[in-house]
Parts: sequence; structure tokens; C-alpha cells
Amino acid sequence: MFNVNILKVDASRTLEDKLLSKEKVARFNKQHFVVGLKETLKALKKDQVTSLIIAEDVEVYLMTRVLSQINQKNIPVSFFKSKHALGKYVGINVNATIVALIK
Repeated sequence: MFNVNILKVDASRTLEDKLLSKEKVARFNKQHFVVGLKETLKALKKDQVTSLIIAEDVEVYLMTRVLSQINQKNIPVSFFKSKHALGKYVGINVNATIVALIK
């Protein structure tokens, strides 16, 4: 079984209230995260991931490879209300299943 730290995120709250501290908000830009399963797996392979945000409505079978890797690396995981809300949160106009914050 997976040993994952979970933080639920309410998509209706402000960015500072939801997930990241004010210092990290300044760093939350395109250079510090990747969006999507393939990009996340690449970043995990390179040991660049500091934490993950996963949409609650994602199909579990899609996340099995990610979850097995983060279990070994003790990477914190947060959950977002929906794929649509997560995509909007990171500034893309499509659904996002997973976002990896990177070093």
C-alpha cells in the first residue's frame, strides 16, 4: 500500500490560503512546475519533484506509476477538487490531472 501525505485543497479559496505559503507563491511560475502525467514522470525520474498536486477526479489507474515512485521518495501530495479547477489554477485552458512542483 502507498504511504502518502495528503493535503486536500479547496479550489474556491485564494492561492495563499489553499496550498502554498506566500514565499512559495512568488516562485509558482512556469519555471517551477510541470503539468501532466508524462512530464511529471520525467521530472520524478530526474529527482526534480518537491511536491505533487493531483486532481481528485483523476482515474486511479493513471496515477499508479506516480504513486509508486513518490512512495519511495517521500514526496508530499496535495489534492485539488477537479481536473478542470487544477488546469485553471496553473493557467492552462484544459484539464490537468497532475502538477509537479520542481526544484
